[in-house]
Amino acid sequence: MPAERTHLPALFFFCALATAPVQETPPPPGLPRPLEEIVRHFAEKELEYARAHAQYNYRLAIKIQEIDGEGNVRGEFREVLEASVSPTGQRIDRVVEGPVSSLQHLGIQKLELFDLSEVPLFTVSPEDLTLYRFDHVGSERIDEVDTLIFRATPTVQPRDKTLFEGLLWVDAEKLDVVKTFGRSVPSRRGGVVKNFFPRVEVYREPVDAYLFPTFVQGDDILSVVDETVRARLILRFSDHKRAFSETSN
Repeated sequence: MPAERTHLPALFFFCALATAPVQETPPPPGLPRPLEEIVRHFAEKELEYARAHAQYNYRLAIKIQEIDGEGNVRGEFREVLEASVSPTGQRIDRVVEGPVSSLQHLGIQKLELFDLSEVPLFTVSPEDLTLYRFDHVGSERIDEVDTLIFRATPTVQPRDKTLFEGLLWVDAEKLDVVKTFGRSVPSRRGGVVKNFFPRVEVYREPVDAYLFPTFVQGDDILSVVDETVRARLILRFSDHKRAFSETSN
C-alpha cells in the first residue's frame, strides 16, 4: 500500500494568495488618478453643466471677421443676441444690437442661435463614454490653473447622436473641463455658417456653481469664388442669469 502523501506546500501557497493584500493599480505617469476615473468624473460634470446652462438666460456677442495676410481685419460682421428660456424650456433668441456688416466676401447678413447650434459648448456625456477613446496627451498651465490635456476620439458614430472630437483641458485638481478645441461629429449643419469654422476653441469661466463657456474662437481658410479668405469667428457669452428661481421649479 503506497504511503499517503500530504499537500501542505500547495495548501500553504493558496492560503498565502488568499490572505495577501490586493495591490491597487497605480495611475499612469502624469495622472493623479486612473484615466477611466478622471474621464468619468469630467463627463459627469459636463452633463451637470450642460443641463444647468440650458436653464440660464445670457447675452451673446457675435463677430465674424475677414482677415488679410498681414493679420488686419478687412471686414466684420457684428450682432448681439439675448438668449432666454421660455416657461416650457424652449431657447429663444432676440437681436438687441445690429446686425452690422462690412464683410466683403462672406454673404452673412444675420445670425441666429440655430446657425451656431453645432458649436460644441459642452463635450462628452457619461452615457456615451463607450463610444470614445480617450488619451492623455500632455499638460499645460492656463490662467494659473494646472491642466491635463486629453484627446477624445469617437470610435463609433451612431446615427442619432452628435459626438465631440478634439482636445479637452481638464483642471488637474478639480477635474473640470476648462477649455476645449474640436468639433461636433458628424456635421449636420444648417444655416448661414454651415460650411465655416468646423473646429473652435472654447474657454470656460465660473458662473454661480458651474463652469460655462464664455469665449469661443474659430479660424478658417475659405475659398470664395476665386479667392482664399481667412476668416475668424468670435463669440462672447455674458450676463448669465438663471431663468427661473429654484423655488419656482
